[in-house]
Amino acid sequence: MRTSEAFILGTITGAVVIWLWGREIQGSVWGRTREVRAKAAEGIRAVETQSGKVLDLGGNSLRRAEEFLQDTKGHVSDALRAAEAVIRPASAASNRRRTKVQ
Repeated sequence: MRTSEAFILGTITGAVVIWLWGREIQGSVWGRTREVRAKAAEGIRAVETQSGKVLDLGGNSLRRAEEFLQDTKGHVSDALRAAEAVIRPASAASNRRRTKVQ
């Protein structure tokens, strides 16, 4: 028997088996896997709970980091304004007053 003939025969045989005994096979599989599916569902619930806790902690950390960054931004802005005031050349009127005083 050639490969193509064996494939077609296998396909027809599989279809007949499913047609005749499909519901019994499905019921048997569902019955045997009930415990495994229940454990998998419990595992999924545990993962959901833990991931929720981790994401909540991450959210809290992000809020604290945002507050820290805002405080730092304020300090940096203040320091830069102070530095700008120190190094900015005086206006022409201020320069004339200084030269007359000296």
